[in-house]
Amino acid sequence: MTRTSHTYRPKRSALMRASLITPAHHEAFRQEWEANFNEAMRKCEELQKKGYLVEESLQRGALMESKAKKMAEQLKLLGCEVELIPVAKWAGEKVVFLVYKPGAKPAEAPKPQAPTPAQPSKQITREDIVNAFVKNFTYQSAGTVLTPNVQKFQVEGQMADPRHYAALVDPDAPSSDALVFKVRNARQSTPDAHIINTPKYRNAITRLKAQKKAEFFLFSTSQNKGVRIEYLQKALRSLGDGPLKVYFGGSQLDPIILLRAEPPHLAVVLAPYIDPPQNETITSQEVEQTVPTT
Repeated sequence: MTRTSHTYRPKRSALMRASLITPAHHEAFRQEWEANFNEAMRKCEELQKKGYLVEESLQRGALMESKAKKMAEQLKLLGCEVELIPVAKWAGEKVVFLVYKPGAKPAEAPKPQAPTPAQPSKQITREDIVNAFVKNFTYQSAGTVLTPNVQKFQVEGQMADPRHYAALVDPDAPSSDALVFKVRNARQSTPDAHIINTPKYRNAITRLKAQKKAEFFLFSTSQNKGVRIEYLQKALRSLGDGPLKVYFGGSQLDPIILLRAEPPHLAVVLAPYIDPPQNETITSQEVEQTVPTT
């Protein structure tokens, strides 16, 4: 399983293995990381307001500054704006987050035209969600690209990710598929929870994941049933911003259903993780309490 953790674990080069790396070094690094992480995330959020692709950048994780500078040079050649945000030091070198903003396309000469009223922001479409799900849940394994089956989605109204942790479902599809039926049936009932899916909400998950070294997200503490944070974040990014209805059922074995409350009413169904270690979990309540209100 590919892990997208923002708790940085430095790799030892041959030179570093030859030097004396003691538990005290690791503890000092951990303390510096935790002391600086919130300020680094604050800077990331400020840059996000300016158009930087913070979520995409954070999925890459932290980098040694020397590697980050090489990547920054390549991005600048493509016209991107790049910022390096330091978090800590390891073996005398800074460990940083690299965030970037795509460069603007060359402006064309304006054509004379009559003033037009302001256009509403672009609405998320079914195609947007399908494309985002395919992008977020495509993997490379042993040189082979594994990708969700879009044709199956068009025919059956659902497609699973290649690792079978998640599936995109259209409850309005004219299909007798069991998963489509499950989502269709769930939406007739009262949701177990609600989420306002925004970049701030997803960043709050990222922040708590790093602070608590968590791997799992609990919707229901009474059932002690969660999902892997990696796949939850992929699901949230796939569904796009907006309110979500959450259904997690009455049994530990029931899947987690995230259903868009606004059109298009597509859903992502996530496989539950039963009884995750308590010291590796964060809860929906914890996340909501840390989401910035401004």
